[in-house]
Amino acid sequence: FFGHPEVYVLILPAFGVISHICRGVSNSPSLFGYYGMIFAMMSIVTLGSIVWGHHMFMIGFDTYTTAFFSAVTMIIGVPTGIKVFSWLFMLGACGPRYTKVQIWWVCFFISLFTVGGVTGIVLACSVVDNYLHDTWFVVAHFHYVLSLGSYSSVVISTIWWWPYVTGFTLNTYLTQGHFIASCVGFNICFFPMHFLGLNGLPRRVCSYDCSFYILHCISGVGAMISIHTGFFLLFIIWEGIANGHTIIHIWDDDTSIVGSMPTNPTSHHSDHVGDVTVYDGDNLISFNTPGLQQFFLDACYFVGYHF
Repeated sequence: FFGHPEVYVLILPAFGVISHICRGVSNSPSLFGYYGMIFAMMSIVTLGSIVWGHHMFMIGFDTYTTAFFSAVTMIIGVPTGIKVFSWLFMLGACGPRYTKVQIWWVCFFISLFTVGGVTGIVLACSVVDNYLHDTWFVVAHFHYVLSLGSYSSVVISTIWWWPYVTGFTLNTYLTQGHFIASCVGFNICFFPMHFLGLNGLPRRVCSYDCSFYILHCISGVGAMISIHTGFFLLFIIWEGIANGHTIIHIWDDDTSIVGSMPTNPTSHHSDHVGDVTVYDGDNLISFNTPGLQQFFLDACYFVGYHF
């Protein structure tokens, strides 16, 4: 019962990050499909709490219970599809901004999440799961959905909000190289696991048949590349701080509260509190909330000043 809701607790923040950045790069004052995105989020939360049985198809469920868990698991693909197509629509409005590495990461996240979701639909079929249960195919599935999705959202949010927090930007060419290395390493590491699982290799074993050796070696090379990309990201952050790349303008995002912040954060840089613009689904409403916004600004300034 704990396992599957815990997975969605980890991936839901990534959904929020992707939605925010897609709205930012499209320079839109509102999120496309506002009500649909809310419906999708609430549906994922609700359905994610009642699909835990699909992890236990092998324990001997009766036919009706198996059919219920299998059907509900497949239905989860509907709200996630709403979110994916809404993200793609907003990305379609980016225009020449496709050269930005943030959009590369968003497209990478959507691609990996879609691949992982499709393999999840495969595992939702109880008949197929009887064969693939507890194999490396399952490992590949949840790594594509959860591990790569969550890690990608962390990298995207770091690159996107780093200038707001520190006042410095990251080297464009280094971040592009990091993306390419990560894309190659992740897929080399996890994609061969699908074939290992389809050939019946169980997970959680320390020894295996020699016929699986080549795919294991390929996966190991991808794992080493992925590990080094993590250190490479730390180097990029250090390089940005050490060289002090000053910001001129941030991502063309002027339609949000964060986008209206000054790009040189210092302690109490400005005592002016602007209007907060909120989209209620139909209209843009502007109102002044000095307490909340000043607290947010002070927190960002404090982090940037003492970094």
